[in-house]
Amino acid sequence: MNHSTETLVPFSANTPLSKLTGTRTPRPARWLGWLLLLLVIVLPIALLFVPWQQTLNGRGQVVAFAPTERKQIVTARVNGLIGKWHVVEGSRVKFGDAIVDIDDNDPDLSLRLDAQKKFLYSRKLAAEEEMAEQKRAVKAQEDALEAAVKAAKANREASDKMVDVAKQTKENNIFSLGFENLRYEMFEKLYTGSGFESKLNRDEAKMRADRASTEVKKAEADIQRSQASLLTSDSLILQAEATGLSTVATTRRDLRRAEQNVFSVERELQELDSRIERFKARFVKAPVDGTIFRISANNAEGGQYVKEGDELAVIVPDTTERVVELMVDGLDAPLIAAFMEQTGQGPHVRLQFEGWPGVQFTGWPSVAIGTFGGRVKQMDPTDDGNGRFRILVEPEPMFEDDDWPEGLYLRQGNQAIGWVFLNRVTLGYELWRQLNGFPPVIAPKAPSQKKDSKPPKIKKPS
Repeated sequence: MNHSTETLVPFSANTPLSKLTGTRTPRPARWLGWLLLLLVIVLPIALLFVPWQQTLNGRGQVVAFAPTERKQIVTARVNGLIGKWHVVEGSRVKFGDAIVDIDDNDPDLSLRLDAQKKFLYSRKLAAEEEMAEQKRAVKAQEDALEAAVKAAKANREASDKMVDVAKQTKENNIFSLGFENLRYEMFEKLYTGSGFESKLNRDEAKMRADRASTEVKKAEADIQRSQASLLTSDSLILQAEATGLSTVATTRRDLRRAEQNVFSVERELQELDSRIERFKARFVKAPVDGTIFRISANNAEGGQYVKEGDELAVIVPDTTERVVELMVDGLDAPLIAAFMEQTGQGPHVRLQFEGWPGVQFTGWPSVAIGTFGGRVKQMDPTDDGNGRFRILVEPEPMFEDDDWPEGLYLRQGNQAIGWVFLNRVTLGYELWRQLNGFPPVIAPKAPSQKKDSKPPKIKKPS
């Protein structure tokens, strides 16, 4: 068998390989590959130093900050039948606008209440006139008491002076008696001894002495009579005071009765006014400006009769200050409280409202789309019973066109999602924190009270 032999040529660098050379990678592609490899190596390292915004998430809804502007229930204040509705669901009302009329079971109650009020007013007028007359009677009796006491005291002063006059008269008569006795003795000696005086003169002197003695006795009697009159004047003063005080007390008692009658009528008028006000309560009016949200009086069985306290309608007041209440986890609540204590204000919050499409990049709020700015206004001191804490977020624009939508579009009850901003760190730190499960911030220690370093001194008993 003949075999052909082929000469093998050894391969070398100088061997021409035109086809292999043509399939070699282009230089721009090699540069691009090296660049991509460099990016893969450098980019993760560079991202570790990119700023990152730490956030906490929460869900909630739009509410009014003032409690009086939140949803209110209008209830019946009286028992009765639903008479007429002045509104329907969705109606706009102002403060004092009529909502519904409740008819009383007694159709003539209004007329009877008016008649009772007129009757009580007439009774009050008569009672006030009687009280005025009793006041005049008391004044007259007081004046009469004063006049009677003055007159009795004047009589006593006169009696006292009569006693003084009687005593002075007695002294004069005693002096006159002494003079007449001496005169009589002188005439008696002259008549009996020497006969120089006549019997007639002696007898006249004796008569004058006897008369002087009688005048002394009479003066004594006048003194006793004046003293008795003085005692009588004292008793008349006491009698005048007693009689006057008794009369004044009687008229004052009548005055108190008249006043009690006036007070009784006024009390009856107040009770009647309360009944009239309760009767007026059958006209239910809007307590605030707002919108009728739901009418529920006719939902019950029977449909028309309502009792006091039954729900009639629900009204949503116009809101002047809106906030968003977000519920955050109990683990996140201390972080928000720590931020507020460290900075002196609540952290910024980005909000996404239901019905407004938006995209929130957690770590970079500046590239968020369709979100709105806010700031934590306050946080509840306790949870809602399920371990969640409520925070209230008020509007705070951070960028242009960051204002909240108008109240016509963003109403109470709109759902919202919130991202509460905390510290601003690097992305590397955030990844390290997430991998290790550390919190975003550490809550500061509660302020401790200063304690005295020296123990209190104990005073030893001596």
